[in-house]
Amino acid sequence: MLRRLSLLVPALLAMMAAFAPVRASLVSAADLLDAKVQYTADFQIRTGVMGGFHGTVMHAHGRERRDFGALGGPQILLLRRDMDEATMLWPERKWYVTTSFSQAAALVGGFDGVMLNRRPTGSETINGEPCTRYAVTGTSAMGGSFRGTMWLTRDGILMRASGMVRFEGHETSVETSLNHLRRVHVGAASFARPADYTGLPIDLSKFGLKVR
Repeated sequence: MLRRLSLLVPALLAMMAAFAPVRASLVSAADLLDAKVQYTADFQIRTGVMGGFHGTVMHAHGRERRDFGALGGPQILLLRRDMDEATMLWPERKWYVTTSFSQAAALVGGFDGVMLNRRPTGSETINGEPCTRYAVTGTSAMGGSFRGTMWLTRDGILMRASGMVRFEGHETSVETSLNHLRRVHVGAASFARPADYTGLPIDLSKFGLKVR
């Protein structure tokens, strides 16, 4: 089950790298990672290496929470760029594993510092949201890359993305989409790690991650 953290986080980082002002053709994902608007939605994500996930997402600038089901029961992924922390929670057992956001990004070729080149190719409505469609390519200083298509709303929400991610010399397909999008306030408590959870004292170096 810990393997999921080392696979799901990279896929999300690659997708989240799209958040940036739509007028820019070359942008830094490190500076422009998050949509400024708060929202909730249902999400789906599928990659060639781990199959598919679906669940709910809560987003605020610098913070994101993804709740999804897995064979081991419900799981929660907290991405806290505002405090450089990525945490996987197992609610049924009250366990968690935490690594730094930058370490998780480095795991896939440094996607935290990726530069994206985007070219608008048209407009489409994705699950009820008017979007601009972009052809996107991106590389990082550590050798990671992304190429594909992304659909973003006017306020910077990534509604859909499809493409190929390369890291550590391997290339895999990545697809993600949102549905039932609601622009609503999301309270800070939604992104907090519960105080009564126990951190797993496990060496994650074999996954390329570090426990904090």
